[in-house]
Amino acid sequence: MSFEYWYLMPIAMLIAILANSSGFSGGVLFQPIFNLILNLPMHNAIATGIATETIGMTSGAIRYILFKMVELPIGFTMIMLTIPGVILGNYALIIVDEDLLKFILGFIIFGVATLQLVNAFRKTFGKKQNIPIEDIYRYMWVPPIGGFFSATTGTGICELAQPVLEKGLDIKTKRSNATAILVEATGDWAITILNLHAGLILWDVWIFAGAGVLIGGQIGPFVSRYLPDKILKIIFSLSVIVIGTFYIFKGIRWLLN
Repeated sequence: MSFEYWYLMPIAMLIAILANSSGFSGGVLFQPIFNLILNLPMHNAIATGIATETIGMTSGAIRYILFKMVELPIGFTMIMLTIPGVILGNYALIIVDEDLLKFILGFIIFGVATLQLVNAFRKTFGKKQNIPIEDIYRYMWVPPIGGFFSATTGTGICELAQPVLEKGLDIKTKRSNATAILVEATGDWAITILNLHAGLILWDVWIFAGAGVLIGGQIGPFVSRYLPDKILKIIFSLSVIVIGTFYIFKGIRWLLN
């Protein structure tokens, strides 16, 4: 095993702490590192980023479950709805340009994150827990869209699931974050299995990044317990706004070219 990428371990650990504490998918932060800094081809950067995220989100989800912070019935329902979107998204990459998909997703998550940021400053937070499973029925269309975009761009499940859980279902902020991370982790496993079959994951990179997010995924939920909901929501919103802006910029460049 080569130790060329050893420095990715502490970087990945910090990304996992940030993502797991605030409820957004950290895989998108690995894409520019893998693609622009390590000069990996974009498809390999996305696949390896998602494989890395899979370990980090799974680590965080397990810790949140042990903390009894996950809305399990709602989470499992969203997982079942997410998987078809993942499968469809995997095939969509064959016929749809990746930058066009990022352009569309950029506007969606930018708008959602901006609304969440406004709610943070208005101190509008979720208040409920242990809600009945039928409350998710009117939002059944959201998880497949999140799965579709996560499979095609590496982002989407957490960024769409967290606002639905908190704003739509009025679930407490920390429980919304934890449940969204469980849904993301499971969806990521499906995407990673497909990418593994396609041979897109670069293991020399993944081994160090994966070790980092494994540790960070355990630390993030501990950090979340001691941070105010307002801070968590601001971190989520600003992170997703940056991601959305990056995707819109890439989409505009694609359109102009």
